[in-house]
Amino acid sequence: MTNPQRKPLQAVPPPMPKQSNQAVDELIALRREMSEFRKDFAEFSKELSRKVAFGIIGSLVLLWIIGLFLGLLLPSLMR
Repeated sequence: MTNPQRKPLQAVPPPMPKQSNQAVDELIALRREMSEFRKDFAEFSKELSRKVAFGIIGSLVLLWIIGLFLGLLLPSLMR
């Protein structure tokens, strides 16, 4: 028993080639840019921390040298 109102089966159309969606492409580009920015920022942060640490160490060494010279100079000035 066949149903006369039933439409005959049609062939399934081949899958459409993937069309690039502009919004998706922009999101992918933004994700790549953010990933690069994070890497650059991490490198900048590490470099900045290194510079601050060397600055602090340098200032402590300078203070030690000044204290050493003042310790040698003050007894001779007190005479």
